[in-house]
Amino acid sequence: MRAALLRLRVGRSTLRAEAVRTGVTWVGEASYAEVIELADAIARLAAEAPAGCRRLTVVLERPPAQCRTLSDLPPVKARHLAVLVAQQAGRFFRKNGQALVTDAAWLGKGVSGVARAAAVEEPLVEAIVAGARAAGLWLETIVPADASILTLLPSSERKSRERAAQHRTKRLALATCGVWLTVGALFCGRLLWEQRAVERELAALRQPLAAVLDARRELRDAETTLNAIAAAERERGRSLEVLSAVTGALPDSGFVTSLAWSADGSGVLVGTARRATDVLARLDRLPVLSGVRLNGPAVRETIAGREWERFTILFGKDGS
Repeated sequence: MRAALLRLRVGRSTLRAEAVRTGVTWVGEASYAEVIELADAIARLAAEAPAGCRRLTVVLERPPAQCRTLSDLPPVKARHLAVLVAQQAGRFFRKNGQALVTDAAWLGKGVSGVARAAAVEEPLVEAIVAGARAAGLWLETIVPADASILTLLPSSERKSRERAAQHRTKRLALATCGVWLTVGALFCGRLLWEQRAVERELAALRQPLAAVLDARRELRDAETTLNAIAAAERERGRSLEVLSAVTGALPDSGFVTSLAWSADGSGVLVGTARRATDVLARLDRLPVLSGVRLNGPAVRETIAGREWERFTILFGKDGS
């Protein structure tokens, strides 16, 4: 639960305090003659208040607060209006030889040229801050009775709160950096741990993997060997088919002295017959041969009293 609130109303020479939790639980009054007595009066009222009051809000009556409605002001932004009024405080308020604490805000939405401003002598609000500090109370705000939207905290208190806010921001920034560094360190540590775990698993799988790769290599070699054997069987069958077709096509008077044949269907046939053209015509009708042609003219020879023709026949694309 939030601490109880002590509401203090400050007049020219009197103080009225109310302790509020769910409602008003205590009321106290005090008086002061000089500003220097105000801090002690606040401390006495705080001591008389019920236990648990840790927060303090202050409302300033008129007087000592001065409230004005200002018009014909330049159309500055809201955050610059308070600075403008503070710089010209002597023009808008009575100073009585004392420094003033001021605040101002535009009336209505937008810049209308009419603003509500308030001022109070700085020694008075300084005494209120000192009394709250002496009583161990957290001073939330000081506002004029007729303009609760304005704040009349002294400049020293505002600067102190700004410094405290900056310190909190720095601490939060440092804490955030620390958290991010911790997260980064944990992430890097987890990454290293995962990397080592993966390396251990790879080391454990290296030997089985090598065995699998060797088996796959042997399978590929065996497949290559089987393909080569199958190709050789096919070529052997084709070569036998060509040889059988050629020998079957030769006339009875012809014979072959040499036959060269390659897998692409080209080759050279050398032989002797009574008529070389007859051999060429028979071979040209074979479906297993293509591009059959004589390689030069046939050479006539006389063997056993008969004339023979020695020939060289090319077949295939280039006949090489």
